[in-house]
Amino acid sequence: MAKRHAKYMQIKEHLLRGIASRRFRDSLPSENELAQKFGVSRMTARRALSDLELEGYALRIPGKGTFVQNRRSTQGFFRVRPFRKHAEEHHVTPRTRVLEVTVVEPPKEVAERLRCRQTILVRRLHYFEEEPVRFETRYLRSDLCADILWENLEFESIHEILIHKLNLPLTQVWQRLEAVGVPEEVASLFGVPSGSPAFRMERVTYTFEEPVTRVEYFMRGELYAFEDTFCPQLENV
Repeated sequence: MAKRHAKYMQIKEHLLRGIASRRFRDSLPSENELAQKFGVSRMTARRALSDLELEGYALRIPGKGTFVQNRRSTQGFFRVRPFRKHAEEHHVTPRTRVLEVTVVEPPKEVAERLRCRQTILVRRLHYFEEEPVRFETRYLRSDLCADILWENLEFESIHEILIHKLNLPLTQVWQRLEAVGVPEEVASLFGVPSGSPAFRMERVTYTFEEPVTRVEYFMRGELYAFEDTFCPQLENV
């Protein structure tokens, strides 16, 4: 396992150096080329390419290859409070409606990020009082999270279920937050015009080296804001 992880990191660093030096200007080497060059399986090479896509360095197009992506400017630090905590701070009652819970074969991008071919799909709509404010689409690895099918997801936190009921230590989170226009499907659930301002957050949560769940949130821009408190002596501000 340690040897495979070292090879994976070696491939990833090779690709990042190539992007930074502009040696890779347009496209990146294929899975087969990387596997042959580094003496690894295609799965290990695929994982390195998938991570670069996840982090915004690359764009994978099925049947065509992996291309260098012009990255959007990002700021590396932010945290999002739990939904119920956020509601408490605004003195409103939170409510959740489950729209769908089913076992599915995930989209290719999700399958690569979670490294599995069968997942539990959960779609939920979250409310402040009677006002819909956040839409959630979540995929969980069915080999790790099958028992979540029997939980009451209208009243329970999936985060808490994973930790306390499924005994999965959640050790690392990758997440990205960006400003977007609400897509048509989500706009109809929110009762707002398509293209209205929103925040989109994507998050992948790990237990040690294993990804557990990938979630996408759309949050209404006129009802959400993000703030934090920190010590400026510990930050380069």
